[in-house]
Amino acid sequence: MGRVLKYIEERKSRYGALHMTLIDPDKVGDLSVISKLCQVIDEAGSDAILLGGSTGVVEFQLDEVIKEIRSYTSIPVILFPGSVAGLSRLADAVFFLSVLNSVDPYFITGAQAQAAIAIKRHYSNLEIIPTAYILMGDGGAAAYVSCARPIPYSRPELALAYALAAEFMGMKNVYLEAGSGASKPIPPEVISRVRSYTTVLLTVGGGIKSYEAAYVAAKAGADIVVTGTVIEHQPDKLKEIVRGVRDGGRERLRAR
Repeated sequence: MGRVLKYIEERKSRYGALHMTLIDPDKVGDLSVISKLCQVIDEAGSDAILLGGSTGVVEFQLDEVIKEIRSYTSIPVILFPGSVAGLSRLADAVFFLSVLNSVDPYFITGAQAQAAIAIKRHYSNLEIIPTAYILMGDGGAAAYVSCARPIPYSRPELALAYALAAEFMGMKNVYLEAGSGASKPIPPEVISRVRSYTTVLLTVGGGIKSYEAAYVAAKAGADIVVTGTVIEHQPDKLKEIVRGVRDGGRERLRAR
């Protein structure tokens, strides 16, 4: 087990669930805002930073952002690439994504094959975390860009089918995504259904904008709760969201 996965498992054992903050370098603009973002992230108690976006991110841009992040916080930086260009040697790990419910094979295995040799040759320091990316609800920009057919919230059995397939194929992480800025988060019955039948990490993101939504997601079975849009528009809410993840995680620990 790699260092970042070990860190995740240790935090999960301690808190029941983790929180990760997604930063889109395209939306950072001036690097001077990184210090403020990192201060908010550290004060809130977020466990790691996911770095990436659906469009437009290139390596030199990621490098500059990561250098700045390293100046202000020591929590892990995990790449969340929207394309094969979304890589950096300066990160700790990468969610090696396969969009399982895309209708375009490029986003299931094509981009991954395209990136694999480059990663082996030039990014060997990165810890690879194989991640099944499953888009739900309206899926947001990610669904549009990756040609996905988002799974309706009313069909949890479809989410479970993809999640089980991911585990059987050897994925280490299943990421249920409602999309950036989603109006509604993934319902707890979907999360709990997937959690009940799988053993790999379960990550949930999209539409989580409050203590209650974070608490419900963690209690229902999310090992990792991701928020991104909230830190762009309402950074002061991050602390209560992380508290919701912690409280929901503790409920799960008590129930074991």
